[in-house]
Amino acid sequence: MKRKPLSKVPIYAREAYNKALSSAVADPGYAMETLRDLVKSIPDFGVARDKLRELECNKAMRQNPLAKAFWVFLSVFTFPFIKLKAVKDPFAAMAMCEGPLAKCVDNPLILTALADAAEDADAAFASAEALSIIHRFHPNNDGNNRRLVEALQRNGQAREALKIFQDLAKKNPKDLGMQGELRSALALASIERGNWEEEGTTQSKSADSQAAVTQQLIDGTIHDADQAKVLIEKFTKDLEENDSMDIRRKLADAYMVAENYEAAINEMKIVAKKLGALDPALDKQIEKAYMMQLDQAIATLKADPDSYENAEAQIEDLEKEKLSYRLRKSEARSKAYPNDPNLHFDLGVCYFENGDYEPSLTEFEHAMRTHQKRVIGATYSAKALIRLNRAEEAIAMLEKEFETMSRLDRFRNDALYALGLAYEAVGRGGDALAKYREIAQKKPKFEDIAARIERLEAETK
Repeated sequence: MKRKPLSKVPIYAREAYNKALSSAVADPGYAMETLRDLVKSIPDFGVARDKLRELECNKAMRQNPLAKAFWVFLSVFTFPFIKLKAVKDPFAAMAMCEGPLAKCVDNPLILTALADAAEDADAAFASAEALSIIHRFHPNNDGNNRRLVEALQRNGQAREALKIFQDLAKKNPKDLGMQGELRSALALASIERGNWEEEGTTQSKSADSQAAVTQQLIDGTIHDADQAKVLIEKFTKDLEENDSMDIRRKLADAYMVAENYEAAINEMKIVAKKLGALDPALDKQIEKAYMMQLDQAIATLKADPDSYENAEAQIEDLEKEKLSYRLRKSEARSKAYPNDPNLHFDLGVCYFENGDYEPSLTEFEHAMRTHQKRVIGATYSAKALIRLNRAEEAIAMLEKEFETMSRLDRFRNDALYALGLAYEAVGRGGDALAKYREIAQKKPKFEDIAARIERLEAETK
């Protein structure tokens, strides 16, 4: 779900928003109530969310500390109901958060619940918004700051994410894993489309349709292939006057949307050559483009196999090439940056998916040295150990992780599932059933737990 601009919401919503704006100074209470109703009914109404949070933050900064503490205390009783509602209806859960936030927006527990529900609803903008407010009032909360970095990156705000991650890295100058993550954040910020500035004030108001579409796309995102072609034409012309890496990256992005993967790869390779040293983030983009090119070829063969010679054999070869290429690229990146835990994790996943479980364990061990990959690295390690008939080791590893794991960890369900698999492997069906049930309370459709619960319950009768 993307933010809706003012022009895309119903007329009644625009009128209500304008009334709230006009009364914000004289009657902020009425303005907040009006905006809150809009946000609850139209959660992707971007400017309404922005203004509501602005007013709520202003209120919280003047709020009596005892009143703040009182409302935060009461939210402890509301939080479980919000989490329960999020299982079946994350949008309704997001709406439920507005009540407690109206009392006091400086409420990390409810803001975290809002961020969780927003992620379930695929509303990255709302997740980033909630975590940003926590950061505003509690800038030294490193756990939230790490999660905020990821949320901002998912929301296309890599530059904002970089600023926060730089502050984190300054606190941990000897953490090699964090320094590796910082390099990735730097690369992502450099690749992300910036807010381009056009000379003069009339260009954005141009009646020319091509200029209008181009301005719209530069200010926002590329929506479809037809619109991407407009940017391809623009950036190609821009390169004639200014052969910059930034323009080539944007051109490659447009080619990706237009599904011209070969052209996208060519542009990214030119950028890579100019950079000289291997850029892991850019290299991953090249890999992604090549993989999509292979998927495109496979889809073509499957759609009309009779028109091609040995279509099934060609598909098989292309699938093998996908696995082989990913492995080659991952090994090269890990070799170039041996102290980067994220690259070790990527390589470990490649080994795991190829059935090479022993070498994957070594890579996951490296990855687990950084907090970001600690839980998911342990989860993959446990799955590899199970495949190697070493389930007892998997159980010991995950049980140790659960001693310190936050109940809000984004990979908690993955770890619970892996622990359940390990328990099953050693004949502890009852323990496995307990883990699957815990997952089902929040994510009833997670993996195949419904079938596993049904089977284990039948076995225990």
